[in-house]
Amino acid sequence: MPLSLGWRLDANSHLTDVAVNASCEDGEQSESDGPAFFLGSLGRTVYALDRHGKVAWQARLPGPVYALVFVDAGDQPDSLAVAGDNGVTLLNMRGHRLWYRNLGTRITALESSFGCGEPGAGLLAGGWDEKLTSLDSKGDVLWQAELDTPVSDILWLAGAKVAVAATLDGELWAFDRSGEEMWRFVVDPGVPITGLTPLPDDDGTALLVGLQNGRLVALDLGADPRNQPVLPVPGQEGTGEPQVRWEQALGEGGPVWHSADVDGNAVSEIVVGTGGDAPELALVSISGELEWRVALPSPVNAITVLTTEESISILAGLASGEIQAYDDHGRLRASVHAGRSVWHLVANGDDALALADVVAWQIVPDAGPAGSPWLRIPAFAPLPTDTPDLQTATPEARPEGEAVLVFLGDVVPGRSMEAQLARYGPAYPWAGLGLLLRQADLAVANLESVLTTQGQPLSKPYVIRAHPKWIQTLVEAGFDLVSLANNHALDYGQAGLDETLRTLHGAGIASVGAGCWTSTGEGSQPTADLSDSCQIGKPAILILNGVRIAVLGYAGAYWNDSPDMPASDQIAWAEPARVQAEVRAARDQADVVIVLLHAGVEYAAKPSPNQVAVAHAAIDAGADLVVGHHPHVTQTVERYDSPGSEDGRHGLIVYSLGNAVFDIPRQAAMRGDLLCVHVTRDGLQRAELWPFWIEDAIRPRLLAGDDGNPRFSIIYDR
Repeated sequence: MPLSLGWRLDANSHLTDVAVNASCEDGEQSESDGPAFFLGSLGRTVYALDRHGKVAWQARLPGPVYALVFVDAGDQPDSLAVAGDNGVTLLNMRGHRLWYRNLGTRITALESSFGCGEPGAGLLAGGWDEKLTSLDSKGDVLWQAELDTPVSDILWLAGAKVAVAATLDGELWAFDRSGEEMWRFVVDPGVPITGLTPLPDDDGTALLVGLQNGRLVALDLGADPRNQPVLPVPGQEGTGEPQVRWEQALGEGGPVWHSADVDGNAVSEIVVGTGGDAPELALVSISGELEWRVALPSPVNAITVLTTEESISILAGLASGEIQAYDDHGRLRASVHAGRSVWHLVANGDDALALADVVAWQIVPDAGPAGSPWLRIPAFAPLPTDTPDLQTATPEARPEGEAVLVFLGDVVPGRSMEAQLARYGPAYPWAGLGLLLRQADLAVANLESVLTTQGQPLSKPYVIRAHPKWIQTLVEAGFDLVSLANNHALDYGQAGLDETLRTLHGAGIASVGAGCWTSTGEGSQPTADLSDSCQIGKPAILILNGVRIAVLGYAGAYWNDSPDMPASDQIAWAEPARVQAEVRAARDQADVVIVLLHAGVEYAAKPSPNQVAVAHAAIDAGADLVVGHHPHVTQTVERYDSPGSEDGRHGLIVYSLGNAVFDIPRQAAMRGDLLCVHVTRDGLQRAELWPFWIEDAIRPRLLAGDDGNPRFSIIYDR
C-alpha cells in the first residue's frame, strides 16, 4: 500500500490530543456533515476540521488543552469535552461553550460513557487533583473519589458499570457507577502505569495495562455465570480481585498500543510499540502470544490501523517524524515523513490523521508527497559511560581549593516533556549529560517552568508549569541550584511560585532570582529556611571544596509590568544599577561571583544591546562570569576587559547556552551548550563549551567530533 501526505494544518502550539466526531443517527454511529476531527493545543485552542482539513471553527480556552473526548448525551447531543488547566469545558458543534466545571487544577484524562443519545454513567475526569470525578451531561459532579496521587489514565469498563483509574504511583482503582470503591490493585509495586485500555475480548471484563518498565499486562477482573463482573471491595469475602492473565516485557519505557483485526480473521490483535534506544514494533495476540517483533529506527509514539478495501495496514508514528506502514506479518510497506515527532495517530475512514508537534497531517493510502525531516540531526557521541574523555575526577578526588561548575540553559519538565517523563522515568533525559553533571561540584540550570498544581494561568500566549513530582528529574540530573528569574516564574501567580520554592527546598535544590528566601550552606546542597524574610537579589553563597561561590540570578527588566508578566517585586529584575550594587555586595562575600542572566531576543544569534549592557555592568562591578539564557539558541561568547579597571579586571560572558530540555521544533533551538568552568580561590581558571543536541525533545546528547568522541571547545584559559 502506498502512503502519502495530504492536507496540513499549522497550529499555534503543540498539538496534544485528537478526537473523532462520533455522531449518531438512529442509534448508530454515522458520518456527520459537521467537523470530522477536533484537535487540542497547548496554545489554548481547540480546532474543528472537516474531512478536507478546512477549519470549521476555533475555540479559545482559558488555558492549555490536554485531552478531548466526544460526548453524545440525550440532553447534550454532539458535543466535545475538553480537559484544560483547571477543569473541563463542554463545547457544542459550533465551538460555543455549554458549560465549564472548575476542578481546581490540571485535568489530563477524560472518558465518556455517553453515546448515541443514551443515558450514560458519567463523564470521567482525572489529573493533578488526585481525584477521579464523574460529571453528568450538564457538568454537575455526580461523585468524586480521592486517589492520593495523580491520575495517568481512566476508562469505563464492562458496559460502563465500572470506572477504572490508573495512577503514576502504579495503582489501579475501581469504582461502581455511584462512586463506591470496589477494589484497588498494584500491578507492579512502585512502577508507574502509563496506559490503560479494555482488552479486546467479548465479555468486557479484562483490561490491558502499560507500565513504565516496558511491560504490557492483561488483567482479568473475573465474571459470574450471568457474565457480570465480580469486583468486591478489598477485605470482603471472595476472589474477585484482578488476576494477571498474561504479560509481555517488550522494551524500554511505557509501551503504546492499538487493538484491531490486522489480518482479517475477525479476531483482534494488539499492535505494540516501544521506545528508548532499541525501539520495536510487535504483534501480540489477545491470549498474550508474541507473534512477531521488528526493530525500528526511532521510538514509537503512536499506532493505529488503517483499513481500506484493498488492504489493512499498521501505521506507526515515530519520534523521528516518520510514519511507517507495516503489513500483518511485520513487513515494512511504505513510509512518509511528517517533519517532526509524531505524537498521535487516528484512522477515520479511508485515511488517517497524524499530529506531529505543531502540525496535523492527513495520511493518505495513495501515491503522493512523502515529506521530509524538518531538522538535520547531527552525529552523537557515545553515551558517557562508554567515553573515556568524560571520566574526570570526582568532587571527592579534587585538590582542596579547586572546584568544577557546570551550567545548562533552559530546562522544562512540562509541556510534551512531561508525557515522556511519565513514559520513561525522571532519569531518562540525562543519560547523555548525567556524568558531566554529577561529577561537578555545582550543577546549575534555568528552570523555565514553575512546579505547581496551584494558581490560575496568566493571559499570555504560552504558560508553562509541571507537576511538582517532576522535581525528581532535577534531582536525577544532579542539579544543585536553579535560577527562577525568568519570564515564566509568575505564569501561575504567586501561589505557583511559592509552591515551586517549597518543592525545590524539599528536594535540597537552591534557587536564585525569585521569591523571598535565600540559600546558604556548605557543599553542593545548600540549606534554606523558608520562613526567612529576604531581599530579592540576595546571592546564594556556597562553599565548594574550599572555594566560596556567590550566585545571583536576574530577568530582563523589560518584562516587569508587561503583557508577559505583571508588575512584581518577587523577581530580581536586570537593571544595571541594581545588578552592580548586588554584585559588589556579593564580591565582599565570595572568591567567585557568578551572574545568571535571563534576557535577550528569542532565536537571535547575537546578544541584544540590553544583554550586553547588563553583562558588562556585572563584570564592571566585580562578577567573574555571566551565564545567559532565554533566546532558546546559543549565542556568542565574550572575554570582557573592564575599562578603567586598575587591577586589569576581566570576566567571561556566555550570552546564551540555548535550551537543554525543551520541545521547540527549530533547528537552532535543539542545539545547546553545556558550560564547564574550573575555578579556584583566585577566580576562573578554565572554561569549556560542550555542544549537544536535544534528542526527541527530551534527552540532550553530546555531539561527536571527528574521532567519534564528544567534542568541546576551550573558551577561556587563564
